[in-house]
Amino acid sequence: MCCGERSLPGTMSEPVLNRVSVIVGGYGSGKTEVAINLSLYKRAKSDPDTSVELIDLDIVSPYFRSRDQLLQLKACGVAVVAPEGSLRSADLPALPAVVGGSILRRDNQVIIDVGGDPAGATALGRYSGDIKLEPVDVLMVINPYRPHTRTALDVLNLLNLIEQKSRLRTTAFVNNANLMGLTEIAHLERGQRLLGELYAQTGIPAGFISCMPSLVPRVNALWPQNAVLPLRLTMHPPWRDA
Repeated sequence: MCCGERSLPGTMSEPVLNRVSVIVGGYGSGKTEVAINLSLYKRAKSDPDTSVELIDLDIVSPYFRSRDQLLQLKACGVAVVAPEGSLRSADLPALPAVVGGSILRRDNQVIIDVGGDPAGATALGRYSGDIKLEPVDVLMVINPYRPHTRTALDVLNLLNLIEQKSRLRTTAFVNNANLMGLTEIAHLERGQRLLGELYAQTGIPAGFISCMPSLVPRVNALWPQNAVLPLRLTMHPPWRDA
C-alpha cells in the first residue's frame, strides 16, 4: 500500500461522501478492504491539514482487521483508532475512549469499519446517538459470492438485523462482488443485478462500485451513472505468510 498510488482515473464518477462514513456488511464481504481504500480516497480528496481517521470497531473477528494495517495507513496520512498495545490483536470488546471524540470533532474525516454481521453492529450501537447528530453515510457492502448475501432475501434479512443492532439506517449499498485477483466484469454484473433488486424492494440506492483498478475503464463504460472506488488489495489471511 502506498499513498502515492492514490491517483484516480479522471473520467470516472467518484463517491460523494459525508464527513462520517460507516461501513457495515457480512463476514467475508470485503468491508474492511473497502474501509481501508475509502480512507485512502478521503485522504487524497481532503485538505492536507484535515485529519483522516479510520476507526476499527471490529471486536468480533481476529482476522482481516484494519488495525493490522496501522503502520502502512499512518505512512499514508490516515490515523487508525483502535485498541493499542497487547489489546491490538486481541479478540476482545475493548474500544478506546477516543472513538467518541473522533466522531464528534467535526473538523476531521471519519471512516468506521464495523465488525461483520449483527454481532459487530452491536458495538456500533454504542455510538449511534453521536453519529446521528449530522448527515452520515451508512454503507452496506454486498458481495453475492459470500454466504448469507447471495440473494436479495439474504441481504434483507441481514440488513434488518444490522440496523436493529446498530440503531442506524443504511443509506446506500456498495457493489463489492469481488473474488480478489480473480474478479471479472461478469462478477460485478451479478452484483449490479442484486443491487437493482434491493433498490426495487427498499429504495436504498447504490453508493458505488468497488473494483480492481484494471477494471475501472470497463466499469465506467458499462455503468457511467455509478460512482467507482478503485480497490487496491491490502488485506490477506495471516496464514498466507506461513
